Amino acid sequence: MTLPTAVFAEAGDGLQAGNLLLTPGATFNTAFDTNVFRLSVQERTPVGAPYVQLIPFLQVSSIDGDSVDFRVDARVGWQQYIEVGDQPLEGQSGLTADAGLDLLFNRAGAVSFAIGERFRRTNEAPPEPGGEAYNRLVNRLGATLGVHPGGRVFQHFLSYDWNVHFFDEFPDLNKTVHDLTLKNYWRFLPKTAAVLNADLQIIQYSQDTRDVGDFANVASTPLRLTAGLSGLFTRRMSAKLLGGWGFGFYQAGPDFSSFLIDAQIAFAFGNLAEKNKLFLGYERNFQDSSIANFASYHRPYAGYEQGFGNRRLLLSIRGDATIRQYEGSPLGDFLSPSGESVTINAGLDDLLIGVNTGLDYNIKKWWSVGLHYHFNANLTDDVLNVGDGSEIVREYSRHLVLLSTTVKY
Repeated sequence: MTLPTAVFAEAGDGLQAGNLLLTPGATFNTAFDTNVFRLSVQERTPVGAPYVQLIPFLQVSSIDGDSVDFRVDARVGWQQYIEVGDQPLEGQSGLTADAGLDLLFNRAGAVSFAIGERFRRTNEAPPEPGGEAYNRLVNRLGATLGVHPGGRVFQHFLSYDWNVHFFDEFPDLNKTVHDLTLKNYWRFLPKTAAVLNADLQIIQYSQDTRDVGDFANVASTPLRLTAGLSGLFTRRMSAKLLGGWGFGFYQAGPDFSSFLIDAQIAFAFGNLAEKNKLFLGYERNFQDSSIANFASYHRPYAGYEQGFGNRRLLLSIRGDATIRQYEGSPLGDFLSPSGESVTINAGLDDLLIGVNTGLDYNIKKWWSVGLHYHFNANLTDDVLNVGDGSEIVREYSRHLVLLSTTVKY
């Protein structure tokens, strides 16, 4: 990149210099959020506000990567809430970032090796006015060894990822996750394979207990074993049918041991070049939780995508419902960000509803616009008890309308 070289470019195709392809650009979002702090109308009037966000980005990748294929990408954005009247929005604007590096060696060979690095910073409003925005830093560093014998009829991938989570506002939640994954594929049809997966995590917190209250950070080594089929079964129908068992292996308190399911069926309709599809899926799994040992969940979902004019115009709709049950909630008091003493009761659960729709249009190869609507809600009946005798209602609903435009070279 530092040597003189001829650069060939047409707006929207990126800048080509030798074996490098550079794609700079920026996205500008303007949106209105009807419930910034996810408040329940049973408690108080939700706070709605507009915001603007600017996200410049850059991607550098190799063009001919048979021996060494690499990609570097980075995007950094600033989200600025616009205060109207006396709304309590101070401290909610902030920085987001997402940057990564991927290197793949010997992609077409019988043995391949990949290295990946990814850094993310999030900015999220707290669940009550008056507090500072929640910022979380997540860094993932990993490597994958791939073995592809017999013309890639059989493929095996062994990977290790080191994940580090930092919370600016809650350092007692900082944790490290070591993730070891083995994926095996047997391709018995041109685009269909039998799948056997194993995933082992080692979750360790930086502190055994929280700084306030009676909470314990419980370490665990969750194991997930799944097998099934994935791929194209007819010219228009594809499916993923994976099932298995999961174990939480928590060092104290309730543990998880139950079935896992990851299933999806999709049907392509109309012109196959437009990649139009209808899909329906269901997921059953569990995850580590900051207010319990773990949360198990059932998630049915469905969606629709249709392109027009060689996907120059794209319409998408997706909806899902997540039934989430917490196990191992610490039965003690802790201090909220505003200093209140809050008690978490046993048997908390959520009913999360999400709807996402989008209409995206490529005006030019280098310029696109999009209009998106997002709805999410928690329809739970559970509440948290505050030390002064009041309650925090966990139920809420939130609407977000977003208009975006992206330009790239």
